[in-house]
Amino acid sequence: MNIPDFRGELKLNEPLSKHTSFSIGGPCDALAAPLDRDDLVTLLKHLAGERLPYFILGGGTNLLVRDGGFRGVMITLERLNEIRIDREYRSVGGAFAVVHAGAGAGLPRLLTYAVDHGLTGLEFATGIPGTVGGAICMNAGTADGEIGDIVESVTLVSPAGETSANGKEQLGFRYRTAKIPDGHCITDIKVVLRRSEKARIKNRVKELMDKRKQFQPAGLPSAGSVFKNPQDEAAGKLIEAVGLKGRTAGNAQISEKHANFIVNRGDARAKDVLALMKIVTEKVLEARGVRLEPEITIIGEDS
Repeated sequence: MNIPDFRGELKLNEPLSKHTSFSIGGPCDALAAPLDRDDLVTLLKHLAGERLPYFILGGGTNLLVRDGGFRGVMITLERLNEIRIDREYRSVGGAFAVVHAGAGAGLPRLLTYAVDHGLTGLEFATGIPGTVGGAICMNAGTADGEIGDIVESVTLVSPAGETSANGKEQLGFRYRTAKIPDGHCITDIKVVLRRSEKARIKNRVKELMDKRKQFQPAGLPSAGSVFKNPQDEAAGKLIEAVGLKGRTAGNAQISEKHANFIVNRGDARAKDVLALMKIVTEKVLEARGVRLEPEITIIGEDS
């Protein structure tokens, strides 16, 4: 595959199991890592002109790639990872900082930056993996808050290479979703955080991390919460209530610690995870009358 004027790295037939937190997934035709925003524009314009399918990988933390892989180009923005304070101001409620973060920056790294600079407002992201861009796409968050709550603007690049800055209202943040137009790619975001005592922020992050470790599985590959929480009850409680905690298919298992997690016990395949998701969906619908919706993104083709 030849992409004229593309300066980044291009790997052919790359196994996506190396790039997802599930450690599952067949190969993509190509994995592209642009050097900067201009390089990304070059890449997107070429792919659009050649009508080649592409997918923005993010951190691969909320993603299940089928065993046959992805026929097209996976794009990683790992090199678009700058974090800096864009500007500061005072307003009702205190002193604030607008922080710029590249889409490829890790959300945990952005949280660490905020803590180190005495900025509060991002503590809800404690323990959430993945990238800033991925967090925007799924409006990542917990009961303590969502990233859409603190966004000032998000910069997008269209398939035609046109750049636009979009405010919070344009992005229509809702529970685990945002309105990102098809084919558009997030390049960077700006979030508004408030100045506070560093020690107090650190203590809150530690408190949330301790709580997360208590209830969520660790040590085995997973993609976090598999299903969205229905309006009135947590998905994990519904799955546990129908007796599916610990259920296995191949080397995939519904976690014995948190039933809304599926873990890879070693060499699990996407078909194993999908089999468990099918069982969960059918059992919960039959027993509780609730149709669970996937929170993870599923792409690719069967082997």
